[in-house]
Amino acid sequence: MKTTCLALALAGLLTGAASAAQTQSEINDALRAHTGIYNGLFTAAIIKHVTDTCPEIEPPGRARRVSFFLGLYNQARGLGYSRSEIQAFVEDKGEQDRMREVVRQHLLRAGVSDPFSEREICAYARNEIAQRTALGRQLRER
Repeated sequence: MKTTCLALALAGLLTGAASAAQTQSEINDALRAHTGIYNGLFTAAIIKHVTDTCPEIEPPGRARRVSFFLGLYNQARGLGYSRSEIQAFVEDKGEQDRMREVVRQHLLRAGVSDPFSEREICAYARNEIAQRTALGRQLRER
């Protein structure tokens, strides 16, 4: 038991030391490369774009959003990153611009000719809801 606790404490120290030796740019690269975290952020970004563009579509409820983001945060913490490192990644303007472009490209591939058109985004969202896609299950029509 004592050995297990010591091993866990040592692993925690080593994990923290690994992230401390990284620059924020390296941390951003690592978090961006983590499929679960980046896909989660993509999902949040596309929901935000849809609900900002189409006033007839609502995002998931507050409790669901908090739970979702807490899950992403815990994944990043599990990789050994601190709260401030994770916050710096999420608030990084370059990362935000990159994600907006990923969302725009996704919408274009999905057949939305103008990703900023309220009419087209509402139609896209309604289609996602009707088809019960992963995204559609997150959205609600007012």
